[in-house]
Amino acid sequence: MDEPAAIGRRVQQLRARRGLTQRQLAEPSYTPAYVSTLESGRVRPSETALRFLAERLGTTYEELATGRPAHLATELRLGLVEARRRLATGTAEEAAVHYRRLLTDAEHLDLVPERAEALLGLGDCALETGRLGDAGHHFQAAERLLADEPLPRRVHAIRGRAVAHLLAGELRYACYLLESTIDELGTSGLTDPEALVVLYAAVIGPYMDMGAHARAAHAAELALALAPQVDDPALVA
Repeated sequence: MDEPAAIGRRVQQLRARRGLTQRQLAEPSYTPAYVSTLESGRVRPSETALRFLAERLGTTYEELATGRPAHLATELRLGLVEARRRLATGTAEEAAVHYRRLLTDAEHLDLVPERAEALLGLGDCALETGRLGDAGHHFQAAERLLADEPLPRRVHAIRGRAVAHLLAGELRYACYLLESTIDELGTSGLTDPEALVVLYAAVIGPYMDMGAHARAAHAAELALALAPQVDDPALVA
C-alpha cells in the first residue's frame, strides 16, 4: 500500500473525475469528514475502507491502494507461467529473454514476489547454459528480495545456489547450504513439506557424488515420506 498522501490524491482525483461530492462518496458507511481527512493524507485508510471506496469509485482495491491496475499483476504472473513452460519445452536462451522482460516489468510495478520469481527463472536458465556465476548472482538476488519472508519462501533460491556450487564441483559447500537450511527449518518449526522435499531431493546428488550412498538413500526416504503432502509430481519424481 502506498503512503497516505498518495492514496489521498488518488481518491480525490477519481472522485472529481466521477463528479462525486465527499458526502456522496462517503455515505452510507463513512462521513464526509473522514473522506476529507483521507484525501489530505492525514490518515492511513484500512483495507475495508479502501475496498468500500474503490467500489464507489468504479476501480479496484489494488489500483486505489498502489496505483497499479490489478490486471497488470495478473498478466505478469501469467507471463511467468509461460516463461517456465518455455524453459521446460524450448531453449534456455529463449526463456531467458522472456524472463528478462518480465523482470523489468516487475521492477517497474514494484512487485517483489514476481521480481523474485523472474530472478529464479533467470537463474535456472543460466544453470541450463552453464553460466554458473550468473546463476549464483540471480539466485542470491532473489534470496535478498525475499529476506524478510519466511524461510520456506526462500528455499528455491537456496536450492538454486546449491546446484550452482554443485555443478562447479563444490560438493561440500552445496551439501552445507542444503543441510543447514533443512536444520533451520526443523529448529524454527517451519516444517513445510514442499520446502523439505525440495531440499532433500537436491541433496541426493551431492551425496551420491561424494560416495555417501547411505545418506543419499536416507534423504530420498525422508522426501518420499513427505510426498503425499506435495502437489508437484515432478518434484516427487
